[in-house]
Amino acid sequence: MFTFAEALNMSVLAKGIMMGFGMLGPAIGIGLIGSSFMNAVGRNPEASKYLGQILVIIAIVELMALLVFASVFIIK
Repeated sequence: MFTFAEALNMSVLAKGIMMGFGMLGPAIGIGLIGSSFMNAVGRNPEASKYLGQILVIIAIVELMALLVFASVFIIK
């Protein structure tokens, strides 16, 4: 059977995989938001003054990544 040390290593591995997959969604989301904003500014340079709205949306997506990070410490 598994010893305590092997079980501990499996737990660390499982948390790492969970964090990797959990961060994948927010990373893709922030990339798509940034790409769309740059595309919009390229078409209409006056749209760059509305950067504050984009930053609020990015903060919401980043919150999901922070929740994944916090869940690593909550799950035993």
